[in-house]
Amino acid sequence: MGRFIKKELLILYLIIFVGLFLRVQGIFTNSFAFTYDVGRDMLAVSDIVHLGKILLIGQTTGLPGLFYGPWWYYILIPPFVLASGDPAGVALFIALSGAVTVLLGFKLGKGIGGTVLGLVFASFLSFSPVMVGLTSQIWNPNLIPLFIIIFMYCLHRIFVFLEKKKGIGVAYLLFLGLLLGLILDLEVVFGLLFLVGAIISIILFLGKRIKLKDYLFIILGFFIIMFPRIVFELRHNFLMTNALMSFVGNTLSSSNGSQSSFAPVNSFIRLYGLWTDTISMGNVFWGFVLLFLLAFGLISLHKKMEKEKKFFLLINLIILTTFLIGLSFFPGAIWSHYIVGIPVLYIFILSIAVSKLLHLKKTRFIIVLAFVILLASYVNPIRIISEYQKPLWEGDASVYRNQLVIVDYIYKEAQGKEFKYVVYTPPVHDYTYKYLFKWYGLNKYNYLPSSNSRLAYFILEPDLQYPSRLTDWLRLREKDGRIIKAEKFKSGIIVQTRIH
Repeated sequence: MGRFIKKELLILYLIIFVGLFLRVQGIFTNSFAFTYDVGRDMLAVSDIVHLGKILLIGQTTGLPGLFYGPWWYYILIPPFVLASGDPAGVALFIALSGAVTVLLGFKLGKGIGGTVLGLVFASFLSFSPVMVGLTSQIWNPNLIPLFIIIFMYCLHRIFVFLEKKKGIGVAYLLFLGLLLGLILDLEVVFGLLFLVGAIISIILFLGKRIKLKDYLFIILGFFIIMFPRIVFELRHNFLMTNALMSFVGNTLSSSNGSQSSFAPVNSFIRLYGLWTDTISMGNVFWGFVLLFLLAFGLISLHKKMEKEKKFFLLINLIILTTFLIGLSFFPGAIWSHYIVGIPVLYIFILSIAVSKLLHLKKTRFIIVLAFVILLASYVNPIRIISEYQKPLWEGDASVYRNQLVIVDYIYKEAQGKEFKYVVYTPPVHDYTYKYLFKWYGLNKYNYLPSSNSRLAYFILEPDLQYPSRLTDWLRLREKDGRIIKAEKFKSGIIVQTRIH
């Protein structure tokens, strides 16, 4: 028994180590994306930390007048402080959240179906390309997989308490509400559909067993997360409520008399595409084969499945069905962040099927072989070794390392003199350079740009989608100083030195 436990932990540590390695490669070389929205978030967190600002709302959603809550900013405060404002430290925090997701996934899987399920679930969470990609970049939806795992863990503990006919711990109920609120706060479309699916699941399977006061604790947890936005609404005459009602009204009126906006085929295609990306690295054929085997395995083994596995399998299927139906009514494009947490559900369902088949002697060898080949294709050690033998990937204008090169170049060209800078960037907002000059420039060179300087540096990011916009922008600024030098970098960024 002791040897098995030791072996189990060694396998788990190896899974976590390899998964963490896959996530931090780009972080240690500063090759992660530092986009305008990340720059915006870093500026907001900097204001909270250094100026003591208390925020009631966060960044804007895609809907004018509707904002996220401030919790993403508050979550970033500890890594921001520990990293002294370095975005690489914040990116490392996101990668570590991926490692924690794997660890908790193992604990959850082991609690539901034993060590085999725990290790299989942890392996998929650690090595799946989609899961690696989600926890390699700084973006608020990327924490959702971690919160889904914690949500499922709390739900499992409640299930265990009910099965043993013990009182449910208040902390787990409160955490359920907090997590549902946080998931909604990190991505509104995903959070709303997940909330609906979770509520339906809880009512269907636990409704008669949970008391009214228990539901009140869940609602209290959700209310705590929503509280800052409620205060904001009261202070600003229900700005977001009115914006949301206006959007719903306009959507209904525009669809009146037109063809039905119900499009389940589009929703299914998008969700199936995510399945193949998560499980078969985008291969449609093998994705279908694995989906067919999954369905066949679950149907044939359903009667022999333990109660806990059935419970969580049905919950995952109900939430997936909620997304399939809900996204069918969605009028616009189904962006990746709308379904950001779905891979966790796919992986959990697949892990149940794999772990169940591993217990059958007739299929054990084939399943182990297929499982190892699948994981090896995710990690692809040959590709990793070949990548290390190549020169460092250069990347484009959005790569953090390339932006640091621009800031260093400008300061070195200025040689300690005052200067100002002007940025052309396709997203319009130059939050990235505002933050980098404020944090990196000040810390390394001990002074900030000056808006009144005669010496100016024009930072021109390539606009590959609409190149004429950059041409028109430069034409409007032809008389804005005399160009004395222009330097083009491998990232495609051009820096013009101008004198007024």
